[in-house]
Amino acid sequence: MSQALVLDETETNTEAEAEDLRPGLVSVADNPTPEGGILQWLDSGGVKLRCVRWPASVRDVRGTVCLVQGRSEYIEKYYEVISDLRGRGFAVLTFDFRGQGGSDRLLQQQERGHVDHFSDYVADLETVMSEVLLPECPAPFYALAHSMGGAVMLHSLENGRLVFDRIVLSAPMIGLARKRPRQKTLAKIVRFLNGFGLGERRMPFSRQTAFETMNMDKNILTSDPDRLQNVTRTLRKAPYLKISEPTVGWVHSACQAMDGFQDPEFGFNNRTPVLMVASGNDDVVSLAAIEKLAHSMRSIWHIVVPGARHEIMQERDSLRDQFWAAFDAFIPGTEI
Repeated sequence: MSQALVLDETETNTEAEAEDLRPGLVSVADNPTPEGGILQWLDSGGVKLRCVRWPASVRDVRGTVCLVQGRSEYIEKYYEVISDLRGRGFAVLTFDFRGQGGSDRLLQQQERGHVDHFSDYVADLETVMSEVLLPECPAPFYALAHSMGGAVMLHSLENGRLVFDRIVLSAPMIGLARKRPRQKTLAKIVRFLNGFGLGERRMPFSRQTAFETMNMDKNILTSDPDRLQNVTRTLRKAPYLKISEPTVGWVHSACQAMDGFQDPEFGFNNRTPVLMVASGNDDVVSLAAIEKLAHSMRSIWHIVVPGARHEIMQERDSLRDQFWAAFDAFIPGTEI
């Protein structure tokens, strides 16, 4: 079921009217919505996902890139990346995971970042692939996934149900950066709390600085003030896109997903070429964990962009350029 971004004013269908009440795409002055997108609402196990596909902006289409977001992200944050990809000759497909962005929230306290099981994210990705990517997008298919989206992509790859010729992962969530408590200790704490039925509660002692008040000294995601301001302006205009700290259940499911990467057999049978681009100054995910997985899996390469913070696609031009150089060499080219 799909609809253009601007509905026909004569449309009276009840279902279409209901969908029209769901959030469309938000545009701000320095972060305009790319033209030509088609908005669709997909059902993933009873949860409505907001999904948009854009055609390539050139005549000779090189295929489709499926853009898979990280935790707390939303389609509007990737307008610049979408334009970059379309300018390279690719059609683009992206969506908001359940519980974030414009997709259905899972709790009555809608600002909480929650998921019951990490496999639900995998199901969301597979729904998008089966209902939109395969029937409606031009092949060949590639994927570009960030952080949590990278972990989702790897678990989907392990399941053997992906259709991508090549995959690029930006700062994938293989493990957490060194913090207190350490990841193993954190996993024990959340397993205990989740077992007592506290999965929908906020993580105790967690803090997340609001984007509206975040300054460059406190920001660990990007060193680019203009791109940070674009995020801030978008969330001020559409605060419903935002989620806050993760719940106990989210952290529990994320720890279980990351534990899976420690299995020495993980990815042993992989034949899909994967490039992991790590950020050299990442305070969110573990660079060491990325390097370890890169050495243990087949058909996988990794590079590090020195000085980049976690969100390399939102970084300064000098750092983004290094990311795009690696992307261009890998998709649809040869191993770098």
